[in-house]
Amino acid sequence: MPDKYQPPNKILFIQNLPENAGKDALEVLFKQYPNLVEVRTIPGRSNTTFVEYVDATSSGVAKDALHNYKFDGKHKIKVTFAKQ
Repeated sequence: MPDKYQPPNKILFIQNLPENAGKDALEVLFKQYPNLVEVRTIPGRSNTTFVEYVDATSSGVAKDALHNYKFDGKHKIKVTFAKQ
């Protein structure tokens, strides 16, 4: 399972999303940070997703900015580097 102690890489693992967090809303949120490649949702697991950037530097900027972000005003999302 990915956690905050994974080494930096270009893919982020997002947890604790609300059930109604759609892919479009996540793309809008993560596009605020340059070099987004894609948002990949996990079928059957609406509270987790993967977000890929061009490189580890870009993903690190998004991770630092969005970890503990209140997605819908209530759910603090957990943003970590994905396990490679």
